[in-house]
Amino acid sequence: MERVVVKAPSSTSNLGAGFDVLGLALDAFADIVEASYEPEKLKVEVEGVSKDRINPDPMFNTAGLTAALILQRFKVEEGVKIKLCKGVPAGSGLGSSGASAAGTAFALNTLLGLGLSKLELVRIAAEGERASAGAVHADNVAPSIYGGFTIIYSYDPILVQAYPPVDITFALAVPSIEKTTKASRAVLPRRVGLNDFVHNLGGACLAVAAMLRGDPEALGKAMMGDRVVEPRRAPLFKGYVEAKKAALKAGAYGCTLSGAGPTAIAVVKNREVGEVVSTVMAEAFQEVGINCKGYVAKPTGGVKVISTTLV
Repeated sequence: MERVVVKAPSSTSNLGAGFDVLGLALDAFADIVEASYEPEKLKVEVEGVSKDRINPDPMFNTAGLTAALILQRFKVEEGVKIKLCKGVPAGSGLGSSGASAAGTAFALNTLLGLGLSKLELVRIAAEGERASAGAVHADNVAPSIYGGFTIIYSYDPILVQAYPPVDITFALAVPSIEKTTKASRAVLPRRVGLNDFVHNLGGACLAVAAMLRGDPEALGKAMMGDRVVEPRRAPLFKGYVEAKKAALKAGAYGCTLSGAGPTAIAVVKNREVGEVVSTVMAEAFQEVGINCKGYVAKPTGGVKVISTTLV
């Protein structure tokens, strides 16, 4: 095999109070990653949306860093080329860097015949996330690899519990606000009070129960229950508070920031309501001068091979 092409889905994380723990693969966007042999040790090419926002240096983007980790860790002598076609907008809070890392790990595992498990791929891709977030975090790479709903229940070592996609509908508003994951993490508190900890623990538990039951109303309650992360991040994104109010008024069960933001994600009854909610959220951003597009999304499966070329 000399070339592998894979498709890695976008994802949302946190779902309210589940910071760095809860993740969900979404069908809204996807990255296409092509891995092939190359005379150079490692070469990365980037095209597609947000191309200009991605550092072409392999050590400073998640695809390149993930590839470098694999080549080093498994003592791969051949050179490889990663061609990354971005479909997930960078810096959107929809797992853009996670999709790139997940797709790269999966593609190289297939190309090189490494036989790594999904969990092993998550651990490597989570390290690759350092290039974007400045920290190891697995709540986007896990759903992009496993698909469906994932829980990171340990970081030392990284351990994942995964569940298949459920039939829940989400409305998204993706504004044109440039804010890095590093910047969004920088505003978070290092210490959390006991009352807020207990409150968020309850919200995270409710989110898990809601996802396992496919209960959008309960999930909406959970998404509204974050006292630690969203209150610090919301002021970073002009128009977000207004978009959230508009979503709830239009019938959303709950609304929060998707991952590190700026995307607003709302859980809704069905696609029809989702179209309305995504529209009013986008309009709320536009009313304060922020270009924004609305989308409706569903949970989806994980990264998959879409083509291979044999020697």
